Order: sequence, then C-alpha cells, then structure tokens
Amino acid sequence: MVNQFLNPFSFKKIFTITFLFWNVLLMAQVVPLPNAHSHNDYNRRRPLKDALKHGFTSVEADVLYIYGKLLVGHDMPDSYFPRLKPLNRQYLKPLYRHYKRNKKEIYKGYEGDFYLWIDIKIYPNQAYQELRDLLFPIKDMLNYYENGKFHKGKVTVILSGDRPFDLLLNDTLQLMTLDGRPGDLEKNYPSHLMPFISENGGKVAGVEDYNQLDEAAIKRVYDFVQAAHQQGKKTRLWATPEDEQLWSKLVEMEMDLINTDKLNKLKKFLLKGQQ
Repeated sequence: MVNQFLNPFSFKKIFTITFLFWNVLLMAQVVPLPNAHSHNDYNRRRPLKDALKHGFTSVEADVLYIYGKLLVGHDMPDSYFPRLKPLNRQYLKPLYRHYKRNKKEIYKGYEGDFYLWIDIKIYPNQAYQELRDLLFPIKDMLNYYENGKFHKGKVTVILSGDRPFDLLLNDTLQLMTLDGRPGDLEKNYPSHLMPFISENGGKVAGVEDYNQLDEAAIKRVYDFVQAAHQQGKKTRLWATPEDEQLWSKLVEMEMDLINTDKLNKLKKFLLKGQQ
C-alpha cells in the first residue's frame, strides 16, 4: 500500500483532483459581470483564464489566417512565428473544457450569454471556413441556428473586424453571429444574426479628445444606444479611456458592454455599482 501511494502516478492523480476541486470552488465564488468586456484579451498573462477569474462575460481575440490555421494575433508577422498560438488551443478548447467541467455552464447559475468575439484581420472567407470547422465539434456549447431552428447554448460567437457577411448569411448552419456597425441598423438585420452594434467611441460621440465630452457628445452616444436597443440589439464602444466617470455615464445610458484592458479596475467598479 505504501509503495502504491508513493507511486508518482498517484501523486499526479491526487494533484489533478485537488486542482479541479479548488478550481470548481473558485469559479463558484466568481460574480458574473454582464457588462464586462475584456478587450484584446489575448494580451493578458493568462488569456481567457484571467477574464473568467474576474467574472467577465465577454472576451475578444484577434485572429490571423496563416497557412490554413487561425492564429491569435493582431498583425501579420514577418515570418511564421510558433509563438503565435492557435485559436483552438488558446480559446476554444479551454472554454469548452471549462463549460464541461462546470456542468454545462460558464458561471454557475448565470442565465446570460457568454460572448466570444473573433476579430478577423485577414482572409475573412478562409477564416470563416476554418472557424466553422473548429466550432462544429463543440456546437453544444453554442447559441446557433441550423436550417432556421435555434439551438440554445451558453456561448455566442461574434465575428468582428473583416466580417464575412455573405458566407454567414447564406450558411444553413450558423454557428456564429455578426458584429454590427451603426450603418447596419438601416438594414435591420435580425438580432439573433447581429446581436451587437459596436463602434469607435470617439466616432460615435463626435470627439477626438474625451475631455471634449460635452452634453451634445453624450447625447450622440445615448442616441446610438437607443437606436440599437429599439432593434433588440446590444451595444459596445471601443477605444474608450479607462475612466470611471465615463464608465458611470455609459452605465446610465445602458451601454451593454464596457471595454477595458484593466480587468480588476472594471471589476471593482461594476461590483461597487451592484452594492
């Protein structure tokens, strides 16, 4: 019995069980933050994991289609870099493992959706086909449409950046959705196909400097939010400063997601607002 207990495999097994137990316990204590969006999440020390630890319900990853693979990154490298990690390894598989381990939930008892934004930088058609193939084996985790029938999951995948409109619109299996722009409101796409309208914050407000954020600029942002909400769509602004006064204004205007590169700062701000 002693030799069996001292077997390295036994130690490994005990460690794994202990790690899983504490991980489940930790996630049970996390407070989901419906308004929290992790901008350029892949730049964090622990992509996806840090966002989940902080209770974020939305994360964003830029992708590059290189040599038939979707790699996480913003700019095309001068040569093929092994350090550019595959989207599947950095986001899709870890999120699916988390979903399975958490009894088919992202956060225990949280009824809202978790948003995974995929910002396509190059070759949108090829990127779409590759992403479709990667998502198919984990589609039970996703909100998706197949032949017009909705299948309810926990994760909504949103295509941003260079969006392959036609491929998704004509696909009988829509495992993904589209990130809209204010101009897309004129076409009134179904909200299940285009759940969000997002834009550069300064462009919406009509200012180059956020110190110029007067009442007229705030009204332009408010009108943007209202126009999207009237079509049943949610809203997000990017390129906004990490400023709590601005965040307070955005919350008052019912902005659905608040962009941040500072997870802990936004977490504290949102939790304070819930008290």
